[in-house]
Amino acid sequence: MENYEAVITQNPGSIQCDFETAKAYLEKRLGEYRGIIFTEESRKAAKETVASLRKEKKAFADRVKEAKEAYLAPFEAFYAQAKELIDLYEEPINFINGQVAEFERKRVEEKRQLVKELYEECISDLSDFLPLQKIYDPKWENASTSQKAIRAALMSCKEAAKSAIETIRSMESDAEEEALRIYQETLDLPKAVQFVNQHEQQKAQILAREQERIRREEEERIRREERQRLEAERRAQEEMERLQRAALEEKETALRQAEEEKRAAVEQAASEAAQEAIESLIPDMSGETNLYEYRMELTADQKEKLETYLDSVGIEWEMI
Repeated sequence: MENYEAVITQNPGSIQCDFETAKAYLEKRLGEYRGIIFTEESRKAAKETVASLRKEKKAFADRVKEAKEAYLAPFEAFYAQAKELIDLYEEPINFINGQVAEFERKRVEEKRQLVKELYEECISDLSDFLPLQKIYDPKWENASTSQKAIRAALMSCKEAAKSAIETIRSMESDAEEEALRIYQETLDLPKAVQFVNQHEQQKAQILAREQERIRREEEERIRREERQRLEAERRAQEEMERLQRAALEEKETALRQAEEEKRAAVEQAASEAAQEAIESLIPDMSGETNLYEYRMELTADQKEKLETYLDSVGIEWEMI
């Protein structure tokens, strides 16, 4: 069927206005008010002037609006009829477009089913890490996207996931399980690797702090044992000195005791010898007595002691 194009003819309208004359009048009229100074006494006149100018402005604006409405009246009548013709296109367009949309819906549904089949074929063993909704690309539904391209994209996702999992496991960290969970949720290998690195760094810091704690405790133990050793040596030295002093004191005591015993023995011996000497000098009073005279040269002390002795042994004597 041959297309028909409606013929639209238009005669440009014209609106006239003596703009230059009106502008000259307004410039002259309004120029009178530029820079004018009103006072408190002329306040009423100022308000009347403003009201008059506003009235003239509104009157001119109303005439412009009337001219616009008159100018657009033919277009409004034309557009009402043209709109009726435009609306006639909608019915066949909508009818045909509905069928086209149904064709597209069925095509997209078939493409989605194909994607699911290709997903199960390519990703089945990594479905936990690569659920379809997470890696799904809406471009796969385009008619221009081939089955080969979809399979290649899925395999690329699988290889990337396998490589990421191997990378995480090769780090041999006790944070592996959590790192795999992070990758499973985000499919962001750098994020998972960063988590492992941070974990290992924290673990190294904890280990370093623990080693430092053990080192400090070992140093303190050594210092404590050294203090104990020095204290034990000091006590042993004090004990040895005490024993030496005790032995010395015991020796000195023994020497003093021996000296005292010796002195006592000497004194006792001397006493016994003196007693024997004295007893030997005591005369026997049982025999016959005779009178003897002696002339002796004595000191006063000797004289006194001699007289004392003679008295002690019972010899009678007198001074001549």
